[in-house]
Amino acid sequence: MGSLVGAFVTALAVGIVVAILIGAATARRGHGNYRSASIAGLVVTLLMFLGAAVMDSFTQVEAGSVAVVKQFGQVVGVFNPGLNWKAPFIQQTVLYRTQEILYETSEDPKTSQADYKDVEVDTATADGQQILARYTIRFRIDPTKATDIVNNLGTEAEVVEKVIKANSRVHVRNILKQHTATDLYSGNVEKAQEDIRARLETEFTKEGLQLVFFGLRSIHFEDDYRKAVEQKQIEKENITTKENLAKQAEFEKQRTITQAQGEAERQRLERIGVAEGEAESIRVKAIADAEATRIKAQAQAEANKLISQSLDANVISWQAIQSWSGNYPMVLGGGGSYILPGELFTQPAATPAPTPKP
Repeated sequence: MGSLVGAFVTALAVGIVVAILIGAATARRGHGNYRSASIAGLVVTLLMFLGAAVMDSFTQVEAGSVAVVKQFGQVVGVFNPGLNWKAPFIQQTVLYRTQEILYETSEDPKTSQADYKDVEVDTATADGQQILARYTIRFRIDPTKATDIVNNLGTEAEVVEKVIKANSRVHVRNILKQHTATDLYSGNVEKAQEDIRARLETEFTKEGLQLVFFGLRSIHFEDDYRKAVEQKQIEKENITTKENLAKQAEFEKQRTITQAQGEAERQRLERIGVAEGEAESIRVKAIADAEATRIKAQAQAEANKLISQSLDANVISWQAIQSWSGNYPMVLGGGGSYILPGELFTQPAATPAPTPKP
């Protein structure tokens, strides 16, 4: 309704100005015609009003947005992206982006590139350390809940102020108070971040918003606390270094002991090897000597046997000679041969049988 009144007032003002100018121009010529000037002003007023009505009869909605249509203050529909026609001066639209919207807190909001910028959140840890939290939220408006958002929250900027800003700052402040400074300073903030995200997601959904991302970018501690932590860390690293040096010395000592034990074992094995080698040499030599003795004894026995056999034959011959009377017996036969003394004790050869005469 306001746009209708505004358009009419603007057109009427322009028409009046036109009428006055035309009347003044005709009066300087000496034949002023105020009736024609009034008609001209009225025509200009009507043309401007009609032009404004035509211009207000359509609305272009860009991609990634929706427009909620209100008529006399009541929601009557939603325009999707594209060119949409509406009743001029009677229907108004409230535009909402359905793309992701970025809200961010930082130390210097002027340097942020977010859609909505804010200052960092101050709070304290469970053990009383003062901190400043900087975080980022990405969200989008559910187009199916756009009419509810218009009725309950208002414009996009009012949605950010009433829901995104208010809820996130409260929950970030309260949930970080449940964690100690040590956990947050060491970077172990996943638990706190997840708790905040879950809480915001539930509340955003109730308001027709979709939480896409929540992240704690950084947590800033006071200088005194940072220095104390850094000094403590330095002391801890010094202790660790000393422990490592002690372990290294112990390792070196153990290595030396192990090396000495290894050398002693090696020498012992060498001594055992030498002793075993000498024993084996003695055993082999004894076996060789025994075998040589055996062979020698066997050879001696064989020689004795041969000597014995030779002595037996010689003794018999010697006894025959000693008992010989000096007369040689003659062998019966035509040959006239004699038997020697030694041959008396030998086995006579078999005499071949005489061949029978025919």
